[in-house]
Amino acid sequence: MTRLSEGVEIVVHGGETLAPALQSIEGRPLSAWRDEARATLGLPTGAVFATGHQSECWHAGILAKSLWVQAIAHREHALAVHVVVDQDGFDGMPLEWPFQRTDGWWGVRGHRFAASAESRAAVACTACRPRPVEPGEGVEPRVSASVQSVHDALQEHGTASSAAMQGALAMLDLAGTWLKRPALVRASDMMHTTLARRLLERMLEDPERCARHFNAALRHAPRAARALHVRGADSELPVWLLGPDGVRLRASARALGDALSRGESVLPRAFLMSAIARTALADRFTHGLGGGVYEQATDRWIRDWLGWSPPPHDVVSASLRMELPMPQEPTRAAMPWRRAWCDPDLLESGGTGPSATRRRAIEFIASIPPRDPRRRAAFRELVNERNAGRLRRSGELDALRGAEEAAGAARLARELAVRRTWCFALLDPLRVTALRDALEARANA
Repeated sequence: MTRLSEGVEIVVHGGETLAPALQSIEGRPLSAWRDEARATLGLPTGAVFATGHQSECWHAGILAKSLWVQAIAHREHALAVHVVVDQDGFDGMPLEWPFQRTDGWWGVRGHRFAASAESRAAVACTACRPRPVEPGEGVEPRVSASVQSVHDALQEHGTASSAAMQGALAMLDLAGTWLKRPALVRASDMMHTTLARRLLERMLEDPERCARHFNAALRHAPRAARALHVRGADSELPVWLLGPDGVRLRASARALGDALSRGESVLPRAFLMSAIARTALADRFTHGLGGGVYEQATDRWIRDWLGWSPPPHDVVSASLRMELPMPQEPTRAAMPWRRAWCDPDLLESGGTGPSATRRRAIEFIASIPPRDPRRRAAFRELVNERNAGRLRRSGELDALRGAEEAAGAARLARELAVRRTWCFALLDPLRVTALRDALEARANA
């Protein structure tokens, strides 16, 4: 990690040269797969450098991938490409921003520009007319112009072919000060390439073997995906099918075969998408930190299942934080307010367990046989004593609750001060410029 200035860091890992272009894949030269893929996707001949992401409000680490690709593509006279990850569910383009609370701490508010449709593929969601931010949502002057710019960018692309394309185009427009718009390729369209079709054929040749190697590879990135169901010749495969309403459906081998025979859409899941992108789409592909982790599983899956490895990739990310004052470490409360509220005598005796008074009452109640009327009377006496203790110690309880709330507010404010996932549109443009310049310098070093 390279620190540019306070709160600004970049990460660049990976190859500094083009991935090898003479490797044989599935019995054919890699160059043949790439030539056919680029013709299918309407890209010109020549070197292609690519990255991609879901359509959401990108933070600086996501933008850094595109800035890096722009820099190395310019250096190598290659075409820069952005893959629109349109097979993922659509989250409605939520945006969050910080605000200063009346108690002086930082809090967070947010707005969702469209209805969330997490179960539906973004490619199947129509572009929306973005919801405007209402005055009651509490946008402060320091971020109001930035929030409005996101709305306006989405509205500008309200006739895009899908919600996925609308979000991607809006983010690229907002990044236009620093980023020349790259060529766009939809992940769903990569499934029409000859390599994708070959991989689907290999899956259907032996579905169980494909699924078992996929699941074994997850040991290298266990949180990257859910394991596939292994059911012999009808095992689950790492693709999505689309229901009539655009809902993503998991695909068994039989369901995949039926969908292909009917000419229906087949969408790639993450590991398959990145394997196709790294192999057939791009001479050089760039992931972020998360993608760099799950590609360990992609590489192991392809190698063990098919006997070859996708070409290497870069890992690039960045951390740019909003310039929020860092609050002091919160003072830890003497004890949790809830514990004292339930047993006020703890304020005098301290400790983590029941107070001596409460323990004696509980032991007495336990000693009374079930259904004995004395048991209920003893419990009522315990509750009455607790309520009386709350009245006696109301000032102490209020102070404890206030201290606990203040400590929680301070912890949240500290988290917001170091948060790296604010949309880049909210950040100081000069710091984004510094990020671009640093990545260009690194690319040309």
